[in-house]
Amino acid sequence: MEYTTPQTLVRAGRFDSPLEEAVKKFEEPLTKVPMGLGNTVKYATFKESEESYLLMVSQQKDRQTTSFGYNVLLTVTSYSDSRNQQVADKFENETGIDLSIDVPEPLKRQFAMMGLSFQVFEKNPKEAMAIFRGV
Repeated sequence: MEYTTPQTLVRAGRFDSPLEEAVKKFEEPLTKVPMGLGNTVKYATFKESEESYLLMVSQQKDRQTTSFGYNVLLTVTSYSDSRNQQVADKFENETGIDLSIDVPEPLKRQFAMMGLSFQVFEKNPKEAMAIFRGV
């Protein structure tokens, strides 16, 4: 379904190896994001296309799982639920990270704000990625 406001899909999983190993397998190059919470490793990419999307994935640095059983979170934001599902499935298949753990509703609501970031990337993709890289 297409929307006029960005939609964010959130998936959670467990990955016991360093996230860096997995993201290297993804077809789209992911940029390490040095900003944010100090206890996570984050990677992101903004894909400009007819159906642009913003993908972010993070993992606890110590790889410890939460009480819900996950240590990896993936968000995909675009104007299309089907595009988000397609990108998330592709990420899961290419990286080998199983992202099938139920995400708590409060966390889904928290990540709904990714739509604002997506809109910034749409307007200024190069500048936004530079900020993500800490440049």
